Amino acid sequence: MKGSLLVLKAEIEKELSDLERLAGEMSEVLRQPRPTFLETRAAGSILHDFYSGIEKIFRRIASRVDRDIPSGDDWHTVLLKRMAIPVDGIRPPVISEQLADMLGEYLRFRHLFRNIYGFELRWERCKTLGMMMDEAFRIFKKEIECFFGFIDSIKDIE
Repeated sequence: MKGSLLVLKAEIEKELSDLERLAGEMSEVLRQPRPTFLETRAAGSILHDFYSGIEKIFRRIASRVDRDIPSGDDWHTVLLKRMAIPVDGIRPPVISEQLADMLGEYLRFRHLFRNIYGFELRWERCKTLGMMMDEAFRIFKKEIECFFGFIDSIKDIE
């Protein structure tokens, strides 16, 4: 189990690095004074990737720590909600309920992004989520660091 937890932590750290890069890309897109349809599409893609990266982390935790990945039509929502609750005898919450609510906005956007044409994206929605992204990512990193403390505590006792 110790090796598996070390691998999990390394994989999460890699995802965090990729998410950091996305945050930089979003900052660049948001600097455009009057975004074109290309910047709007770029912002939509970055927002999609942002939540997808976070969800990869959650899936890894569900697989390796919880040993149970949700299934069914609503598995994305179930996974997000599950990360905000403690699993008795297994782990503390990975994220706070407040962060889960914030990330729910990105999950809904990702669903929208996957089910419409890019030309249907609206800049104002992308801009709003893009401007929230730095704060969401900052909180996410802080809460994942706390989760790393939990990982370190259990890998040291095994």
